[in-house]
Amino acid sequence: MSNSWDKYFSHYADWDEAHCFNVRLELKFEEEIKKLGYVEYVNSDDMFLLDTNISNKSLPASKTYTKNRNELFLSFEVPYDWSIDTDWEDKALVLLGLCDEWVIDSSVEDK
Repeated sequence: MSNSWDKYFSHYADWDEAHCFNVRLELKFEEEIKKLGYVEYVNSDDMFLLDTNISNKSLPASKTYTKNRNELFLSFEVPYDWSIDTDWEDKALVLLGLCDEWVIDSSVEDK
């Protein structure tokens, strides 16, 4: 079975190491995300912390997600040409196999 991100990573070859593509998803779609091949990212340094907020210092790697009480969070590398294409984020979500109804929001941010 192919994974959700296979089309995305085969479509692009040249990556922008200064940025990442972050996607916030509704928590109720966790099972669908798992079916696409994602596994929950657990930072062993944070395992015993009581705060369940997502911190920028423990962003998930591609192919994993983090979650808190309200949402799931995915983060991906972005290609160099992401800023040229005005609807790049919409195309990226399709390539990643993520349904619009699952997505709270998405954005390209500095690492």
